[in-house]
Amino acid sequence: MLPLGKRFRRLLIAGSFTAVTAGVFFILLLILPLVVFEGDFLDGSVAITWYSLRNYGEPVGHPGLTTMPFLSIPAFSLAFFNIGIGLLTFIKVFKSRRVSHIIVELLIGALEGCMVFTSCFYSLGLNVIHALSILPAQVSGAGSAGLLAIQGSVRRETFVSILIRQFYPLVFINVLFLILVAIIGYETGRALGE
Repeated sequence: MLPLGKRFRRLLIAGSFTAVTAGVFFILLLILPLVVFEGDFLDGSVAITWYSLRNYGEPVGHPGLTTMPFLSIPAFSLAFFNIGIGLLTFIKVFKSRRVSHIIVELLIGALEGCMVFTSCFYSLGLNVIHALSILPAQVSGAGSAGLLAIQGSVRRETFVSILIRQFYPLVFINVLFLILVAIIGYETGRALGE
């Protein structure tokens, strides 16, 4: 059991808050739409874990998008693990004056897992955008009767898609996780040495 000094307690509270926040944030990234289509030709939304597209009211199937929920299972697992460990650490820190080093190590592992999975979200988001690149939003053609004009659809990327595709916010988040993990690890080592 590790004694909880003021500084160590604050760091564990910050770490547990960060783990819960990251878990909720990851779940939102998985379920919120990345791309929205508006129009008659193609209408609907696409997220990492689901999609609902219609062509003139008829459902559209896409094999690449159908497999995405299976690829996101590890990300969901990490998100729920982060929320659970963050809440457990938060409760333990407030209930006693000592905390098990196993709980602290699980918290550090959860935060380190977040660093790995930020790049996974980048990859999952790119997979969805790549799968959508083959779907036409505008259609026109010419036949024997003349030019065929069909009202197209507007493709709009959401803020979630822009956030996932940007490299610099992911690097910034990873640096914050790394600093927090390093400080908690240092304080844990000091507490174990005493």
